[in-house]
Amino acid sequence: MVNRLLVLLLLACAVPAGAAEEVDSPIDGWREVIFANRTVYREAEDCVKAVSSDAASGLVRRRNVDLTQRPVLSWRWRAEQPLQGADADEQSKAGDDFLARVYVVHEGFFPWQTRAVNYVWAREVSTGKHWPNPFAGQAIMVAVQSGDAGLGQWQEFRRNVRADFRRFHDQDIDQIDAVALMTDTDNTGGRAQACYQLPRFLPAGSE
Repeated sequence: MVNRLLVLLLLACAVPAGAAEEVDSPIDGWREVIFANRTVYREAEDCVKAVSSDAASGLVRRRNVDLTQRPVLSWRWRAEQPLQGADADEQSKAGDDFLARVYVVHEGFFPWQTRAVNYVWAREVSTGKHWPNPFAGQAIMVAVQSGDAGLGQWQEFRRNVRADFRRFHDQDIDQIDAVALMTDTDNTGGRAQACYQLPRFLPAGSE
């Protein structure tokens, strides 16, 4: 039987579906899915630190969240330097790497009905822009931060996930099935480091 968590992550990360492997994570309550080499995740003093060099693996927490009660996703991230060694268009397959990304997944009855929204720290795409992932149209990329602005400082975000699924997928969903984060550099062969304060869901009106 196909591991449904891997199916979710393949669609959500939208990276080539090679020999993905699910393994234990050093972060309590989270699993790691490795797609191409391994981004190193570890607990630091005040965050989860990610270090990626020509690698793509993500942390996932498989959980059911009732969006009628807690539709707002809140998280923080920080990076000292931009993604190094990336020059391809980040809206293309060759450039589909991000210094930081947090994403949410809604599982369909069939794998091809699964949908995801990826909130990313873009290199050049302006904040607020969105586009279909070049590997999988079921995943919509949303630039919540762009370029060098905010380097060296914690950046906090709050998104109404239910509203975003209405906007980007034309779906009124009442549940999220997985939340994940990833710093990846496999398509560009680049290097990146970022820190995350883990996502959590908040009640309506918390935006």
